Amino acid sequence: MLFGNSNMIKKGVVIFLILLSAICYAQDLEESIYVATETFHQNQTNEGLEQLNIKSLQFEKQLNKEDDYYAFINLLVNKAYFLNKINRSKEAISAYEKAHEIYIHQHINSYDIVEYCLIPLGILYHKTNAYLKAEQIITLYINLAQKQNNNQQQITGFINLAKLYQSLSKHQQVMAIVAKGLKIEGIKNRQKRNLNYIKRKSELLIESNQKRLSLDNDVIGPRFNPKNAETYQLNYETALENEDYETAYTNLNLLKNLKINKLTSARSRAKFNFQEAQLHYLRDENDKALAKLRTCLAILLPNFDKTQRPKPKDLYPENTFMDIFDLWAALETDPEKKLQYYDLSFYISESLTQENTNQESYILSANTNKDRSEKCIRILYDLFQIKGESSYIKRAFQYAERNKALGLKWYTNKRTFLKQHPKDSLLLAEQQLLKQQQHFSNKLLNRPINKTQLLERDTLQLQLITTSTQLKKLQDSITKTYNKSSLYNLNIEVLKSKLKTDEACLVEYFSGNNDIYQFIFSPNHIAFNRIENTVSNRNSISKFISYFENASVINNDVLQFTEDAFQLYTVLNLKDIATYQNVVIIADGLLNFIPFESLLTNATTTSNYSDMPFMVKKHRIAYQTSASFYNDTKPYAFKNSALGVFPVFDNSNIKLTYSIDEAERLDDAIKTEFLMYNAATKKDVLKQINDYSILHLSTHANSGDFTTAANIDFIDSKLSLQELYNLDLKSDLVVLSACETGVGMLQKGEGSMNLARGFKYAGISNMVVSLWKINDLSTSKIMSHFYNDLRQTESAFSANQSSKLAYLNSDTISNAKKSPYYWSAFIYSGDVTPAKSFNYINMIIYSIIGLIIASLILLLIYKRQLWKR
Repeated sequence: MLFGNSNMIKKGVVIFLILLSAICYAQDLEESIYVATETFHQNQTNEGLEQLNIKSLQFEKQLNKEDDYYAFINLLVNKAYFLNKINRSKEAISAYEKAHEIYIHQHINSYDIVEYCLIPLGILYHKTNAYLKAEQIITLYINLAQKQNNNQQQITGFINLAKLYQSLSKHQQVMAIVAKGLKIEGIKNRQKRNLNYIKRKSELLIESNQKRLSLDNDVIGPRFNPKNAETYQLNYETALENEDYETAYTNLNLLKNLKINKLTSARSRAKFNFQEAQLHYLRDENDKALAKLRTCLAILLPNFDKTQRPKPKDLYPENTFMDIFDLWAALETDPEKKLQYYDLSFYISESLTQENTNQESYILSANTNKDRSEKCIRILYDLFQIKGESSYIKRAFQYAERNKALGLKWYTNKRTFLKQHPKDSLLLAEQQLLKQQQHFSNKLLNRPINKTQLLERDTLQLQLITTSTQLKKLQDSITKTYNKSSLYNLNIEVLKSKLKTDEACLVEYFSGNNDIYQFIFSPNHIAFNRIENTVSNRNSISKFISYFENASVINNDVLQFTEDAFQLYTVLNLKDIATYQNVVIIADGLLNFIPFESLLTNATTTSNYSDMPFMVKKHRIAYQTSASFYNDTKPYAFKNSALGVFPVFDNSNIKLTYSIDEAERLDDAIKTEFLMYNAATKKDVLKQINDYSILHLSTHANSGDFTTAANIDFIDSKLSLQELYNLDLKSDLVVLSACETGVGMLQKGEGSMNLARGFKYAGISNMVVSLWKINDLSTSKIMSHFYNDLRQTESAFSANQSSKLAYLNSDTISNAKKSPYYWSAFIYSGDVTPAKSFNYINMIIYSIIGLIIASLILLLIYKRQLWKR
């Protein structure tokens, strides 16, 4: 009995010791993390950081209790703070993101994640041009601060969000955010000054196209102390806008006296030195400007040799570098050195963009880079005029292509890469997360109207941030695994080879602030033209586009239209492509809205449309958003299989009267399955869309505006541009016989944000889309010609031209209805697939075989009749 008790006591002692050891170990782990953090805090050096990283890896494997996680989050934010201080932004962001990720997964609600993690993370996102991530994280912590009644964190959030929107030129939103911030209880005078400064700066930028008077203290408002930094900064910027450089210089010096001891980070010191350099440049003090720029680089690059130009490998993602190199390029007199500094700016821009996980970031990057591209193209154009070497054209073309449709290229590149490696787990996971990210983004577009939806919005926002963080980790792993080709370089030799195969020429436009540049590539020749951005040329473009606002404009003054159509043909230098039947056009800016087929190749006085020398009579035209997309197009493979979607909208004021006739013509030419009337639901269309080679949509669509994205109507609901981004479509051809499917909001660099772009993003290579609203019998007739020719030639490229020619040449159509308003709305985007050749030898062989078979049948019938007799 005693023996049994003795064993039980021993076992109890062992269990107690194990539990005590576990408790001590847990306490030791928590304590060890705090000790490591404090040790690093006392020794914030690269060596100290290296030791901290080694210990962090050990700690992370052992984390178990909430206190451990709390301590580890604290370690990460301290590490991130130091990394940011020494300009290692990418690593700092990763550390903050990791801290936030642990906070969410482990539900560590006792840690002030807003103050120590989310606020600095939002600032870092902003300074590294990750604008969408910055917006998401700032909005998230404003909502968290509101729930916790932390007014100071709310105000900080509003200040940072206002600054962000100001960077994106969303000045009306800046005003709204500032107004909210100023109403928060407990706002401090310093915060009021900051918000009012942001507001006044936005007002200043809104008025930037008008001549403004210098601000005095009354204009700034009673809350501004005339001796504070915000006032001097605003006076400096106002004077700069007004080109009053002496006043700007005075205020910058006053600002320097106030700020000189408060600029603690290398980045803030570099930025202030840049402001001084910029002002020296504007005052024609170039030597002083260069000296300040060298100081900027010495601050950001401790080992910088002032006698040398920095190399890309010495740089890191920091947008202050772009300001420095752009100004340095402006100071350079040697054109090649100018280009080298601009290239360094592009390198930094691309490094910053690669840290992002969505197409919107690439679109914003293209927008900001376009002005720099124009400067580079102008330098090379001038060199070409002097030396006449084709190498200058090729280099200029690379700048034109560099940021064209960059967001679309980014995603298409990922889709192509996955096709090349269809079983790669990293790429499959990335594709899944990209769709998840888009799904959350789409849901967030619905504005909340009640408390339940507000809570759902917060959850979605958190899911979106988490998904973005996971995507970034995956992208880093993919980059290490694969050496992927650059989005920014075009293979010109491949382009020339493809043009030779297609017997085509390519015309690309780059529409800048000062000029339009035109590149013409054919298999054996390249050309480089500059079209001056004069008032006359701008009016020619705008006036021609206005001809297609409604059906009567052209018919009301046919002779004026013919004059303007030929004038614009001349302005756009299209006579140089007269010998080529197959033409690929890559438009830019407002040129995206021009139906080139309706331009006239010669002057004419006829009012008979069928006799007019339209471009469509000489040229088959395919449109593309980038030469890179043309390089990658695959021949269109015709299959006699179509899904026809015809909601018709019967018994409504938006009924498509001629849609039924269009359906009948389609059915006559192509083997078609129809979803008509109430069957044309979004759900059923999306369910069946990939079962057919051709998708034909005859419905209403809208090009969108500043608040609403482009969308297309089904009988029960709309399909938005954002929803298209989340689809995987496999149709060989999509025909959008709907209004305005080829037009949308213009994004500088990216092009038109239209439904055609959405279908391209979803995987469609070949499309027929419309540039303006048409609901007329002419549409059904053109579509009838199109599908009949498509069946015969098996080329959508060829059928698009022949359908228009057949329409123009028809004796059953009145002259008024032959106006280009009715037939030139539909444009083709896709591969230059040649029409199927008619093989006469095969026809003769088949005819002979047919005659033999017919003779044998007749002989058999004759013998049977003899037998019966």
